[in-house]
Amino acid sequence: MRITQLIKPSKPAVKRFLDDVRGLIKTSKAVKTEELIRQLNRKIRGWANCYRHVVAKKTFSYVDRHVLRALMTWIDRRHPNKPAYWKRQRYFRSEGRRNWVFFTKIRDVLGGTSCLDLIQASSVAVIRHIRFKPKRLPMTPPTQTTSPVVRNHAA
Repeated sequence: MRITQLIKPSKPAVKRFLDDVRGLIKTSKAVKTEELIRQLNRKIRGWANCYRHVVAKKTFSYVDRHVLRALMTWIDRRHPNKPAYWKRQRYFRSEGRRNWVFFTKIRDVLGGTSCLDLIQASSVAVIRHIRFKPKRLPMTPPTQTTSPVVRNHAA
């Protein structure tokens, strides 16, 4: 029987990260949406890259749900008198199979507009560690059946 050890992000680590993200969102009451997305992208990408080698897909989805909930609270605080459809049109868009992508329009140096999206932790690819299976022990020299060829490099 083979025993497999599954490593997951710990609950205190996830709670600490979400508290940090919520604190960033709460303190950014009057910050432009572009700046908020850039700060959140740095935090989410760094945390997800730290845990991408473990069993973390469900945890990443959990984090995405809670970040979206905190952003909805941030939007409601900024626009208390606006209807829900206005908030959805202003702050969210659909991209491919993803709905509810938090975004903002930004201008590049040439004057064109593009969209800056909030990344999702679940979009970070989970990379499994592949165990190295050598055909021989790494510290043993290879066996030589023939004698090494000695070349004379004199010109």
